[in-house]
Amino acid sequence: MPRTRPGRVRTKHDNGRPPLLLSALKPQNISLRDGETRTIVCPNCETWRRLMGETQLKIRKHCAKDCTGCTTKVAADRKKHTDCPGTDQPVTLDISVEVWGERMLAADSTATGRRSARQHYKPLAQSPTPVHRLADRGPQGTPALPRLLPLLESARFAVDQHRAACPLCRTGGRCETGRALEVRSAETEASCTIAREQLKHLERLRDGRAATPQRRPQWAAVLPAVRDADARRADVPAAPGRPEALVVTCLAVAQPEEGQLNCERCGSTQSSLTSAAAAGWCRITRRSHCGRCAARFPAWTRTPI
Repeated sequence: MPRTRPGRVRTKHDNGRPPLLLSALKPQNISLRDGETRTIVCPNCETWRRLMGETQLKIRKHCAKDCTGCTTKVAADRKKHTDCPGTDQPVTLDISVEVWGERMLAADSTATGRRSARQHYKPLAQSPTPVHRLADRGPQGTPALPRLLPLLESARFAVDQHRAACPLCRTGGRCETGRALEVRSAETEASCTIAREQLKHLERLRDGRAATPQRRPQWAAVLPAVRDADARRADVPAAPGRPEALVVTCLAVAQPEEGQLNCERCGSTQSSLTSAAAAGWCRITRRSHCGRCAARFPAWTRTPI
């Protein structure tokens, strides 16, 4: 392990300035920690320099150009460097190292308290408008379809002109320019299609709003038929123990009678559609089956009579 050479004061002379007091220095501008080399920020060049000595402290000799490790000897550029005015500046420890350490901790805690704990995030870049929403970007509410139709015609004309002039596209191939023109034409056509759908949707909304006041007379016209259907459902007897059969029977009331029904599997018969529905008959592949035969098939294959 290399041995650190102790810093010794080679001369009794100084720069003639009054000594720097440790109590007057900022605690973060000097380092007096145990086990570390004592350093200080030079008051002239504002760079970290070594403190030489044990009892009589002085700033180490250094040049004014902040050349690390250079001396007053002739350098490689054959020019003599000038010493910094802060060279041999005496420093006096008028307070103990423990007091300096407490000031250092207080300065660190104050700096930490000044930092904001809130994180500030940069706004995300706005993504470009997708192709399926290009039809919405009409200036000042202008319908997009009249604006897109001329663009579609010019895009198709450009594709036809290129195919007529390009030998590769004329023979069935695709060059880079032809592919780009076809992609642009397809995007414009998709925008036109979406614009047409939006116009149809707006027209349906307008028609629906206009037809809303007419709903009341329409419901008044179908109200007698609804009451008649309710009366017919009330006349159908409910099958005991089979609540789902009542639903099937009510569905069958509105259907016309088909005459006698035959089971495709066992050959049993029913006189009418209403009685078959009450007995639990079902249709499997559009063929009538009695309740006992229909139970042999999966539930998803059975549909009411």
